[in-house]
Amino acid sequence: MSEDRQADWESWFGPRGALAQAHPSYEPRAGQQKMAAAVGRALTDGHTAMIEAGTGTGKTLAYLVPALLSGRKVIVSTGTRNLQDQIYNQDLPFLRERLNLRVSATVIKGRENYLCRYRLAEFEREPLLEDLAERKWLPVISEWSHDTETGDRAEIAELPDQLRVWRDVNARADTCTGRRCPEYESCWLTKVKREAQQSQIVVVNHHLFFADLALRTAYGAVLPDYDTVLFDEAHLIEDVATRYFGVQISSRQIDELARDAEAAAAERGGPARGGGGSTALREANYELFLPLRDRLRHVNGRVRFDPASRAGPDLEAQWAVLSEALDEVERQAGGDDAEGDTSESLAQRTDGLRTGLQHVLARDDVAFVYGMERRGRDTIILGAAPIDVSSLLREQLFDRLDACVLTSATLAVDGEFDFFIDRLGLDGAETAVVESSFDYPNQAALFLPRDMPEPSDPMFIERAVERIVELLEITDGRAFLLFTSYSNMQQVHGELVDRDRWPLLLQGEGSKIALVETFKRTPRAVLCGTTSFWHGVDVPGDALSLVVVDKLPFAVPSDPLIAARIDRIRAEKGNPFMEYQTPMAVLELKQGLGRLLRGRADRGLLAVLDPRVTTRRYGKTFIRSLPGYRVLRDVEPCAEFFHEVSDR
Repeated sequence: MSEDRQADWESWFGPRGALAQAHPSYEPRAGQQKMAAAVGRALTDGHTAMIEAGTGTGKTLAYLVPALLSGRKVIVSTGTRNLQDQIYNQDLPFLRERLNLRVSATVIKGRENYLCRYRLAEFEREPLLEDLAERKWLPVISEWSHDTETGDRAEIAELPDQLRVWRDVNARADTCTGRRCPEYESCWLTKVKREAQQSQIVVVNHHLFFADLALRTAYGAVLPDYDTVLFDEAHLIEDVATRYFGVQISSRQIDELARDAEAAAAERGGPARGGGGSTALREANYELFLPLRDRLRHVNGRVRFDPASRAGPDLEAQWAVLSEALDEVERQAGGDDAEGDTSESLAQRTDGLRTGLQHVLARDDVAFVYGMERRGRDTIILGAAPIDVSSLLREQLFDRLDACVLTSATLAVDGEFDFFIDRLGLDGAETAVVESSFDYPNQAALFLPRDMPEPSDPMFIERAVERIVELLEITDGRAFLLFTSYSNMQQVHGELVDRDRWPLLLQGEGSKIALVETFKRTPRAVLCGTTSFWHGVDVPGDALSLVVVDKLPFAVPSDPLIAARIDRIRAEKGNPFMEYQTPMAVLELKQGLGRLLRGRADRGLLAVLDPRVTTRRYGKTFIRSLPGYRVLRDVEPCAEFFHEVSDR
């Protein structure tokens, strides 16, 4: 990037700049120009910049234009697939077509988003459905496979997020045979990887980025080499990195291995059932996880998986049997009569499961915390998560980059970046808060009701429903009701169903994308959701006029990872509540409330029903960290404000 281009950002973002000339409704924003300058400096000088850019700043163009002008090969990593699609399908084409910028870009999603031609053909030849109700999706996927040019499951909008049959036909790494696959040259993932090698901008999401960073194998590596990364929605990095620097093994993974070993044996002419070592593997899998199912029968969420020396389950005998069963599967998969790519894939998967189970079952690495969780009726998940990822991120990522930009609408707590700098190991990063162009006091009012009981009070849900109904009557529905727990969500949803006043949508009734699209199309709709709807959901315009948060979103302190991080801060003589728990909750609340205002024309009401935001000393940190919403304490002024701004 030339010095002239770096300095003269007004020629791009100013009142007479290129963007204003390219788009008749473009409104110059000082914050956008300030951010572009900061991104330009980071890319030119080669350093790390952390920028909080409020909603309405226009941050996407503020980093894309400098990235394109820099001439660097840049990985743009987002927190959600929705933002990936927006950048690739809207923002980059706009810059190419309207500003005549040379744009060479590719979008890559996680491997599990892509259909595998080979696995689909195998599955169609011998479908093994775990859930017969999913049979209806097979012809949908099959017909789509003949027309798609990308193989991206997002093209089938109605496809449920947790569809089991999709796992049987997607391109996940543990079943990929790479160049030896007969469909390798026509594989959608092969094509997109080759495009990425030739592109200047590669748009990915955090899950793919950190999966690739943590394990770059012969078949698993997806991203090209890079030295420059732009992280959008950077507030999610610690959580995503923790997942991929750790280990997760589930009973279902072992069941799937047994099923595939059986199928492979049948293909080789072995027994149709129980072949390939599958019978012994299933029995050993059942015996290993049986004591854990008993322990978790009446437990919700993740709990500690302590070693036997600290009263945890003693699984040494069960592991010995399962280890032998895995050895047998691997032996048969690699035997003289077991030639072919499927057999090699089975052997690799078996080895990976053995290594992961050894680490998790040992429970002896003080840098990790071990947890167990029950999902659905039968699946048990065991995990080992690093307590602190800051040194891992610094050594494996940030120290190896030449330039890096991290941006989000929620990075600062009370105007400071100390929390994220410490959590991500980013000492020395340039920081900046870029103000939004929104007129917060005149676009939104924040309702903090006076008469709410504490969340632990048995009357909390009843009173919460009363306040929610009053607010829904003001806005005539058109609301997101955001909850910190499934229990609260289900109770409030049940109460609203009984009233039968508004069209209700409930998290879990369809994919997140499908629910949001239905919400947009449905007059007066009310959507009830938990964590996933606090992030990355955009509903601009009148369709969304109210966002209600039930409680301050403090992480559950009994969660093994949260508890371990709290213990570590306490051991270092720190204050975990103020240094860790409160900053996390502040940032989460900013995210949730940020769903309301997505454009300058948006108007509406916000509500936090938790009285602690006004009754506890730490509540001031929450208030100071939020944008300058008008704060109201009673329902009547909320109605007056809403009708006033709605008439503008």
